[in-house]
Amino acid sequence: MPLEAYLPFQIYSFLLVFARVGSMLILMPGIGEGFIQTRIRIYFGIGFAVVVTPIIQPLLPPEPQNAVALFTLLFWEVVIGLYFGIITRILLLTMDTLGRIISFQTGLAAATAFNPSISEQGTLVGLLLTTLGILMLFIFNLHHVLLMAIVDSYTMFEAGVAPPFESLAEAVSRVTQDSFRVALQFSAPFIVIGLIFFASMGIVARLMPQLQIFFIGIPIQLILGFVIISSILGTLMRLFLEYYTSGIADFLVPQ
Repeated sequence: MPLEAYLPFQIYSFLLVFARVGSMLILMPGIGEGFIQTRIRIYFGIGFAVVVTPIIQPLLPPEPQNAVALFTLLFWEVVIGLYFGIITRILLLTMDTLGRIISFQTGLAAATAFNPSISEQGTLVGLLLTTLGILMLFIFNLHHVLLMAIVDSYTMFEAGVAPPFESLAEAVSRVTQDSFRVALQFSAPFIVIGLIFFASMGIVARLMPQLQIFFIGIPIQLILGFVIISSILGTLMRLFLEYYTSGIADFLVPQ
């Protein structure tokens, strides 16, 4: 192949790979967080695309004949990359949903802070859990699995072919449903103890109407919430890692 034909093919291959890789890295936990500078994320995406392009190149379609066909191919790749990124982000945001439920049950719902994982105000418990979740993903090298899933995605979704939008929408809907279900399961101790606590407060308030029950109950509620969180935090993060790993296997890694 002459050099004047070889270089455009290499650029085309890189653009096609970068479209999928960059789209996923925008939303990928850890690398795609809001507190990571955009320039750094772009550099990482370019570097990763340069590394994996020679591996993926045999799976890429031939060069299109016109600009419309090229932009169509790039659009399909962006859609597939965003699908992978959304799945990884929803799996992580299970911890934010869990933090919100815990905050309402422990009286910490009014304590908010900016959570970069959701790019808006969130509860302090949700910020703690999502930050710990990202940390655990890197400690146990699950980000390597996510990066390998990008390469494996070319065996799941052929490059240059329109993705099955109905299947993608169904998968995103299912993982969102599972995220809320798992968050409720993880928060079960707080929900049960919260129901018992508020029922007890109601009984005491009926027996002693003159007693300012909230002046006594709210400090107890806060202390009880901190005790439960500190007691089950290790188990909670272990269960989260198991859930995240199974989610990656179900939605990202070819079976």
